[in-house]
Amino acid sequence: MRYTEILKANIRASDLSLSQIARRLEKKGINIDKSYLSKLQNGKIAPAGERINDAIAEVLGIDKLELKVAAYREKIPQDVLEKLLIS
Repeated sequence: MRYTEILKANIRASDLSLSQIARRLEKKGINIDKSYLSKLQNGKIAPAGERINDAIAEVLGIDKLELKVAAYREKIPQDVLEKLLIS
């Protein structure tokens, strides 16, 4: 499953607004706004980094590793990813 799909499905399932998620992230020391979260879930920007993904996963109550793996899969250049999958 793609990063945006995981994020979008879990945001929807959480019944939290993007503003509520942003406020909960702020309490964890992550200062991002709802527009950033919107861009993440809609694939307008590259997946977030590890620290932000960990915090988002905590807020949404989802598996941190699943979200991080999806993020890394999209960040790794295709040729490198193919080489990793062959090895």
